[in-house]
Amino acid sequence: MTAKVATVWGWGDRFEDVRTNCEKYVSKRWRETTKECLIYFSGRERDEGIGLDVAIYVSDKGKIGDLTERLFHSIVFVGNAKVYSISIQLFEDIISDKEVYRNPIEEVERELKEREEIIAKRFINDPKVKQVARGRKVKFIRQINLICEMESGCSNKIVMELIHEDFDKIRNLLNNLSEELMEKGLAKRILGYKLGRSVDELKVGDIDFWRDEVLVWLI
Repeated sequence: MTAKVATVWGWGDRFEDVRTNCEKYVSKRWRETTKECLIYFSGRERDEGIGLDVAIYVSDKGKIGDLTERLFHSIVFVGNAKVYSISIQLFEDIISDKEVYRNPIEEVERELKEREEIIAKRFINDPKVKQVARGRKVKFIRQINLICEMESGCSNKIVMELIHEDFDKIRNLLNNLSEELMEKGLAKRILGYKLGRSVDELKVGDIDFWRDEVLVWLI
């Protein structure tokens, strides 16, 4: 049975209501059989437009309000993000055990290069691309979904997913935010990474021209 998702805070609500809203919901919905709470932040970094989703898994009911508030402030002020919503799910088992992302960053970088080669071979003969390429240089632009798993001493786990076309920008934001979470005691260390979304999930979206290049956006 899928746990019900409840939005406890949305853009436009008062910042000071983050903690209160979480505590009210948990106080009302927590059961004796509840083993873990997932608090999920959905947002976007303001300057570069990097998608930023953060999940924190907590089993101690009494910590939920405080941890949510502290994480919210780190995401907003250090992550420079606009948080669109905060949602909560309560589970009768420990679902965070299934959220495992342990690849080293070097392996992620190798996989990114391999994907670039696969993408070029796969999409260069797409009818939409062939129609406009006509001997021009073709550049494929795709969103990168980088998932990061962090160990935490005050919660079960923190998982972040960053989404953007530029891997360096993703990595810079992730470094800043992870350092902030460790400094504030929300996380202990990074356990590893993983790329989300496979090449098989991609398809041709918009096609633009820039000087002598054809820019193909994959969605």
